[in-house]
Amino acid sequence: MTDAPARSDDTIVFDVDGMTCAACALRIERVLGKQEGVASAIVNYAGHEAKVVAAPGIDVASLEAAVARIGYGINPVAPDEERTSPVERYSAEARYQARNVLAAAALAIPVFLLAMFGTESTTNKVWQWILATPIEFVFGWQFHRVALKQLRSLGTSMDTLISVGTLAAYGYSVWAVFAAEAVFFDTAAVIITLILLGRFFEARAKQQASNAIARLLELGAKEARVRRNGTTTMIPIEDVVPGDLLVVLPGEKIPADGKIIDGSSDVDESMLTGESRPVSRTPGDDVFGATVNQHAPLTIEATRTGTDTALAQIVRLVEDAQATKAPVQRLADRVSAIFVPAVLAVALATLLIWLAVSGEISTALRNAVAVLIIACPCA
Repeated sequence: MTDAPARSDDTIVFDVDGMTCAACALRIERVLGKQEGVASAIVNYAGHEAKVVAAPGIDVASLEAAVARIGYGINPVAPDEERTSPVERYSAEARYQARNVLAAAALAIPVFLLAMFGTESTTNKVWQWILATPIEFVFGWQFHRVALKQLRSLGTSMDTLISVGTLAAYGYSVWAVFAAEAVFFDTAAVIITLILLGRFFEARAKQQASNAIARLLELGAKEARVRRNGTTTMIPIEDVVPGDLLVVLPGEKIPADGKIIDGSSDVDESMLTGESRPVSRTPGDDVFGATVNQHAPLTIEATRTGTDTALAQIVRLVEDAQATKAPVQRLADRVSAIFVPAVLAVALATLLIWLAVSGEISTALRNAVAVLIIACPCA
């Protein structure tokens, strides 16, 4: 059994593994929200994080097991636990998808050219088969793996549609090679390549958004000059506590939020307010961490440190904005949850109707595959 981590205000934070689309986040939210003792659950797809507000003493292992049953993984994060930064995670994801899309494109372009400008000979079709196979089962395996997980829990996601659509095109084409029919290897190869390109753009966009938060955090001071018991020493910013007297020289960043005890100076608060001109501050005035002292030494009594500073609150608001869904986004999540089953049902109905009308399995298969292929890029 996993021990419940320390939590604040009955909120447990989890790292989430296996999400590939908004529908995945919605499914995890629903499952967590239905567990006994859970008041609410918010899953941030962009940050691969879940925040669960639960009753004190809830069995965290039961939450992990519930999510595992639908094909995902969650791991509780202690407040002081060191985690891989989103910037690092999305940088690695962007590099991984860039390698995938470049390798897939190197094979997909020849398949496309053979399909568009080649002959209808068996040799041409076999070459398309050979080139499309690694695209489908090596570079496209990330879609099939998720689809298999969803299948075990009788669920679907956008990866299900991508997997079924491209496998249908690929499988039909293999049959068509022996039946002397038209093949669609290029369709499966190009769709997987384009969706991999989309995954690369998505990871890069998340990396850039995470970079913005990281740059906010970097604005703060790393050390503070603290006067304790008549002695002034430099200490790490993490060791500053409310009530400490901070000595800030001209040109230095103010380490924490506080009140000026001694000295008068101009303070550059542009990082906080956007005001380009320094503001005059005198004894009794409030000042904020990460702003810059301009002209004269200041002695400041720290009032808010660490996660309580104005800068930390701004970062927290940005992170909460990522996790919070707008009403239109919640509507899109609900639509995506039924989109895949609806497409699969339409494709099956198309197969049965054309089989009944034409009596030809090849015609019925082509039309059913067409429905899947047309819907597949919608993912």
